[in-house]
Amino acid sequence: MAALPALPVIPASAQYSASQPASSEIPKLQETAPDAVANGVPRCFSAAQLAALRKLSDIVAPKMGERPGALDAGVPEFLDFLIGASESERQTLYRNGLERLNSEAHTRSGRNFAALTAEEAKPLLAPLTQPRTYAGPPDPYARFLFDARDDIIQATVSSREYGRAMSRRVRSAGGMNLYWLPLD
Repeated sequence: MAALPALPVIPASAQYSASQPASSEIPKLQETAPDAVANGVPRCFSAAQLAALRKLSDIVAPKMGERPGALDAGVPEFLDFLIGASESERQTLYRNGLERLNSEAHTRSGRNFAALTAEEAKPLLAPLTQPRTYAGPPDPYARFLFDARDDIIQATVSSREYGRAMSRRVRSAGGMNLYWLPLD
């Protein structure tokens, strides 16, 4: 009964009845990652916060030629999952940072951060132009921007999409698939 849903996926040559002799060939099932067949459900951020995170991700790691960007790699959705599973201090840092992005964008232009162009967003991302120190910035907003930038870049280059694109482009990049697949 447990294998019944997978029965249509098994090739016809691999399906056999009790009257046919069993072959030595083991049937191979085509597998898919859960995220390839369904959209994730936002866990941690509100719709406005997730839209701001998408825009920030697109600004920090845009698509460049054959290299997929953060949006192509599903980084905002992954960070929503990751931050949702993180400690409350990190969740608060991200939520407050995304709220501040939206409120400052609304104050300056009357629109949310997601509706701004990259050029209009530059003043809001000015703390990223400051030199980085060992202790990190004391301002929570600047700390959010630095952490978010690092997380976006790391999640982009560690994604399956980035690994596939780079392995087609560069022969030595075939082993750079740093992404992980859930077991369940």
